[in-house]
Amino acid sequence: MERPIKSVKITLKIKGKTYNAKTNKKGKAVFKIKNLKKRGTYKATVKFAGNNYYNKVTKKVKITVK
Repeated sequence: MERPIKSVKITLKIKGKTYNAKTNKKGKAVFKIKNLKKRGTYKATVKFAGNNYYNKVTKKVKITVK
């Protein structure tokens, strides 16, 4: 069973800009992105730098704006 990781820094890079967020107690992070006003699909990279217990992770994702 996977447990959520709380209060860790997550980085999102999209269209050359970097956004930071911290996870809540449920392990979810919310990014406030203002420059994605056009509809479409955007490629982004999400990074977790790692800590004493978990290795670093980098994932490529697609974000869809409707």
